[in-house]
Amino acid sequence: KLLAAGSEVNNALVALQTARERLAINSQSVVSLQEAVRKTELLMRHSGTTYLEILTTQQSLLEAETNRLQTSFDRIQSIIKLYHALGGGI
Repeated sequence: KLLAAGSEVNNALVALQTARERLAINSQSVVSLQEAVRKTELLMRHSGTTYLEILTTQQSLLEAETNRLQTSFDRIQSIIKLYHALGGGI
């Protein structure tokens, strides 16, 4: 039982660390895509960029934001699992 408990704690810690790393990467992606949307909108105003290009860029941003939210949810779940693995809760 002790070995299983140690393994459960280790798995929860690994999941938490992985979620943290993914969250940092996803956040960088969102920031980059926000800038891309801004620049694409400027290009449309001052050149021949089409509205479809703006929509495509915004769709990529939305997907990145969705991924960031899912990763944030995964991080929270990892914290809860770690708490339970350490004997907290029910």
